[in-house]
Amino acid sequence: MANVLKPKRKTDIRLYNFTTFDFMTLRLFYNANIITMDSALPKAEAMVINDLGKIEAIGIESDLRNQFGSFSEEMNYNGQTIIPGLNDAHIHVWKIGHLRTYMLDVRGVKSIVEFKQKLKDFADKNPTSNWIMARGINEMVLDEKRLPTKEDLDEVIVDRPVFVIRTCAHIGIANSKAMDISNVDATTEVPFGGEIRKNQDGTLQGIFTERALGLIMNNIPAFTFDEYKNMILEAHAYLLSLGITSATDPAANEELLAAYIKLDQEGLLKVRMNVFPLRIPDGSDDIQVLPEQYESDFLQIKTVKFFSDGGLSSATAALNIPYKNTDGYKGVLRLDYDTFYETAKEAVNKGFSVATHAIGHQAVDLTLKVYSDLFKINPNLKHRIEHVGFLSNENIQDFKRMNMTAAMQPIFIYELANNFKSTLPDALLDVVYPCKTVLDNKINLALSTDGPVVKEINPWVNIETAVTRKAADGSVIGESQKITVQQALKAYTVGSAIADNLEHKKGSLTVGKYADFIVLNKNPFELLDVSTVETLETWINGKIKHKKQL
Repeated sequence: MANVLKPKRKTDIRLYNFTTFDFMTLRLFYNANIITMDSALPKAEAMVINDLGKIEAIGIESDLRNQFGSFSEEMNYNGQTIIPGLNDAHIHVWKIGHLRTYMLDVRGVKSIVEFKQKLKDFADKNPTSNWIMARGINEMVLDEKRLPTKEDLDEVIVDRPVFVIRTCAHIGIANSKAMDISNVDATTEVPFGGEIRKNQDGTLQGIFTERALGLIMNNIPAFTFDEYKNMILEAHAYLLSLGITSATDPAANEELLAAYIKLDQEGLLKVRMNVFPLRIPDGSDDIQVLPEQYESDFLQIKTVKFFSDGGLSSATAALNIPYKNTDGYKGVLRLDYDTFYETAKEAVNKGFSVATHAIGHQAVDLTLKVYSDLFKINPNLKHRIEHVGFLSNENIQDFKRMNMTAAMQPIFIYELANNFKSTLPDALLDVVYPCKTVLDNKINLALSTDGPVVKEINPWVNIETAVTRKAADGSVIGESQKITVQQALKAYTVGSAIADNLEHKKGSLTVGKYADFIVLNKNPFELLDVSTVETLETWINGKIKHKKQL
């Protein structure tokens, strides 16, 4: 059983002008087991929330009643556990919404035969869709143990373009119609950092990886604002049900950025968003225009995003040793130093921090080399690396020296373990996604899921995986990298707030911070398995945004 936090008899009360207090609406939340994630006051039994949606005081109920006298409303939680709202530090929010609205979800499909039937059914139900899009295929769970090809797609649909994205989003499969529309054939030049896979006779398989994805995807009609709105708000409703009050959407094009800004200005965002504009889109050497920085209570755009390699489950992350059962293949490095540095330098010179997808050793090394040179330009900006599959001792020192964040996803082990066991050399399995190494070296850890790369984006399943390193089949990967429930919860709250550079506003239940909190059905510190924890209520700015139907 995890260690139970011991309460301290302490109350934190803001001192304020009593003239102001006379006109302030205050609500008392009491008789609760409040886990604050604030080291100065780890536990409390009551808190006062003001009409600005912030925490006015927190601590012992009797102290608060003596201080404030009466309240406009009192809410008795009968001993239930309250914690800060969770912050998924890397989740493709609009893509979660896309799968819940306009796109076929094939995660969990067990064979190409089943996949074809789902694809046919979806196309039949959507006769007016110009493009048929699907996501979530994973060859390691298919009976055939291979990806579909254009021939498989052509057997189902020939009159409309089809594009199927692998679960990792680093590989896509197009049918012949999609390639015809995109003017792609066997003579098409392969973009740097991508692959167009071919058969031995030189014909196309219809499979594209990494930056070559853009050869097809850049020809798919852009979403309208209303479509983006539906996708984002659908995703937000789902996230709130899971207790997620903040999230980082880590790859946005210009249209998506504009949609987020418009939604924020119309007061429609339900979850606090940190959004990363992409600098180099797939399938093109054009640099995306650097936007103006933007910051409000519900939207922040102050960090740019790069991809330096591929995915580990797709065996395209850039390792320093070959993948299993290959002829020396080590993955794909998507950027060269000069392009990466010059493009990132432009952003840093305008005050943007940098976040980079880097999983394999080569990619982490390249990213830290670029960051070290950016650090010389502006040592005050905090950069981050997304995923961090592996770390060398030199990498660790660079992280510490530059006060960086590692945004990591233990849930990959739960859902993608078979991929890792099939492709990674045994020597790498025990050190993959090294969460404990990060924490042992006092590097900031922010936890996340990278959904919809994985189907399971429940924070408590992710936390349980961080603690046990167990895959869905019960096998353990990376025994040496287990962390505690306390460490994992901190990484989902305080750590993610630090990653957002907003730890002064959120991440803990502390006086002056946002009243973003969730009510749980169980105390996670009293459980052997925290994956069974559920969110009963989700509050943002002191307002209830989700209540579980019992």
